[in-house]
Amino acid sequence: MIQNSFNRRRPIALIIFLAIGMFLMHVVKVQGQATLGARDIALGQATTALPNSTWSVFQNPAMVSKDQPSVSFFGLRYYGIAELTDVAAAISYPTSIGVIGGGAHRYGNDLFNETRLRLSYKNSFQKFHYGVAVNYNHVAQGGGFGSFGALGVDVGLAALIFEDFWIGAKAININQPQYGEVNNIVEELPRNLSIGFSYRMSGVALFTTDVVKDVNFPISYRGGIEVVVVDNLKARAGVTTAPQTFSGGFGYNTDHWGVNIVMQRHEEVELGYSPGLDLNISW
Repeated sequence: MIQNSFNRRRPIALIIFLAIGMFLMHVVKVQGQATLGARDIALGQATTALPNSTWSVFQNPAMVSKDQPSVSFFGLRYYGIAELTDVAAAISYPTSIGVIGGGAHRYGNDLFNETRLRLSYKNSFQKFHYGVAVNYNHVAQGGGFGSFGALGVDVGLAALIFEDFWIGAKAININQPQYGEVNNIVEELPRNLSIGFSYRMSGVALFTTDVVKDVNFPISYRGGIEVVVVDNLKARAGVTTAPQTFSGGFGYNTDHWGVNIVMQRHEEVELGYSPGLDLNISW
């Protein structure tokens, strides 16, 4: 009976998926922030209240799963240019006192690169979840231009309002970190505040949305949908504004491992597409 109900809902969910995919092509321009994970990017980077993401260590520490340990690896090449590549790894491990997480992220090449080392902690009380993360941010430029480092602190909150409906919020770099001073110029690390919602419809489709405000940019709106195609295979589509991007992808995920792919396109069509892939292992 449950299976028959699922089969009846699947065509409806697929129609919704296609309709939203068409709607994404008409969204207006406004500027966004970087996100890690192929699934997370495919969902329009709407990750503040995204459940079951192995990359929550980097997104919202309050949403890190407390069910089982996991390790993930990710790579994305911007616009097909080898020099513009993101690589990252993340791990989370539940303990009796909370979930400990960590990660490393590197962007760029020998001429210019940015590196983040991250340590996070998450705990919960009934349906209320909270987390904090500490980042060491390092930027280096070749040709003798030197390098700088700074320590940032992120905080996150989340709550399961009712079954399959999440609300989350996070604040990035609340300590207002800055890179070193050169010629009386100081570079501040990005600071933003976001609030998001997610809802899973009968196990067939997941809807997620974020509103993000960076201190230096206009409000960014983000949204995505994930639909079960068959068994463990899922299709995804998403959109962001500021800047305007469109993304889509697929993932095959089981209880112990998963592979996700994404293709993202920037509003400037000339830039081309950005392909990405991640691998997740849980035990």
